[in-house]
Amino acid sequence: MKSKILLALGMLSSSPLTSSCSTAANCPTCGTTQNGTVTAIAVMEVPQASPYGKPFAVWDLVSHDPVNRRLYVTDRSHAAIAVFDTVRDQPIGQLKGGFVGSVCCEPDRTSNFNEVSGPNGAIVTPPYNATGTLDNRPLGNLWVSDGNSTLKVFNLDQDTMPVHGGTPSQSFGTVVTGLPVLNIDECGRGPPYVGTYPNNNPCGDERADEPSFDPDHNRLIVTNGDGPNGAFVTMVDTTNPMCAGNSCVVAQFFMDGNADGSACLPPTVSGVTTNPAQCKHGSLATNGLGGSIYNPVTKKFLQAVPQVGPNPADGEIMEIDPVTLTVKHYPLTVASGAPGCQVASVALGPSQNLLVGCANREGEAFPPSTFIMDVSASGNGKIIAAIYEVGRVDQVWYNPGDKRFYLAARDMENGSFLGIIDATNNMWLYNAPTGGNAHGVAVDPANNHIYIPIAQNARCGRFSAEGCITVYAAP
Repeated sequence: MKSKILLALGMLSSSPLTSSCSTAANCPTCGTTQNGTVTAIAVMEVPQASPYGKPFAVWDLVSHDPVNRRLYVTDRSHAAIAVFDTVRDQPIGQLKGGFVGSVCCEPDRTSNFNEVSGPNGAIVTPPYNATGTLDNRPLGNLWVSDGNSTLKVFNLDQDTMPVHGGTPSQSFGTVVTGLPVLNIDECGRGPPYVGTYPNNNPCGDERADEPSFDPDHNRLIVTNGDGPNGAFVTMVDTTNPMCAGNSCVVAQFFMDGNADGSACLPPTVSGVTTNPAQCKHGSLATNGLGGSIYNPVTKKFLQAVPQVGPNPADGEIMEIDPVTLTVKHYPLTVASGAPGCQVASVALGPSQNLLVGCANREGEAFPPSTFIMDVSASGNGKIIAAIYEVGRVDQVWYNPGDKRFYLAARDMENGSFLGIIDATNNMWLYNAPTGGNAHGVAVDPANNHIYIPIAQNARCGRFSAEGCITVYAAP
């Protein structure tokens, strides 16, 4: 039942929330090229969020469609995708389709067993229909990764429910990327297990997590990075949104350090690969997988690998060719000038400069850091800048509208911040305090509004008891 608090949905906060300093002269945390100050100009209420019911407290990634100017927030608290209009900065509605939601509990994240929760990421793709042909729907399809090793596919023009009312629907299919969780309680507790499970594994392959999209070849990749049998990346053909019998799965890259031609794990143990042609291999990922992005110049994916091998200081960016299904490795190590990064997220800026957003805290804590890597054909993954004023991020974003990188740095020593870097010269500008476990970020390049979900927090204004989406902009 919907609370009366929803009557206020879509109204914007009238009290701006400012950052801690306004000019470079009196701001010890600002960079030297120009002041990077931003101000919270508005807040948006999340559909269904209520201080009398269930607040907006747990989410994962944020994405933005710059063509239709819509923001998609993975709202685990309500097992939904919350949809917002970034022209007017107001909520539009939700998508629901049997998402796992927020699964309790894990000690370092409030009410959320992260590895089996969902939804996790949402990617807009062209409007291919059930027959595999393009139609003229303006909003396209949405592919959403979930906590039970699946991708769920929605028709955005048909399945988006309004803020008030509506019936959940999922017009297209569900892609299986791995084995489902068989017993969440036992998975969370760890061995020895009370029950009996295939391969002594109640966890399956846990969540399908971070996706990205290649519009040149209509390919999507999504990670499974948390399962006990190792991490892998699944590549999917997005012209087949029904994916009957998992027919849209192109390949899986098992991050086991083996050479191509080696056998992959059978689908009774991990993944879904049954055809040897689908069986590919990547580096030995020993601490999960981060985000990825498609490079439209080289026409290849760039996949974050937080740790390669036994040393927590060693990671890499793995380049994946969506046509040849081959991989290339760009190390993040002492030798490359980027140790202790534990890369969580990446964003591609101008001049083939890749911002490498570092978590710096996965199993072993390292000082905050951010790196800029040249991923051009001639750059070959060279580190061209190191930035130590901001790090410990979960998601990063490049905004071509103002040519800035934005970093959701939730685990800085003094709390959560929005880090800002000038992408024209790779100079750090500013860290704006955000609070509220602010680990997701997206930007509308048309108005340069920055969108940051936060949990219950005074920065949400009248929505402080239920959480919100804060809207930042330059003053």
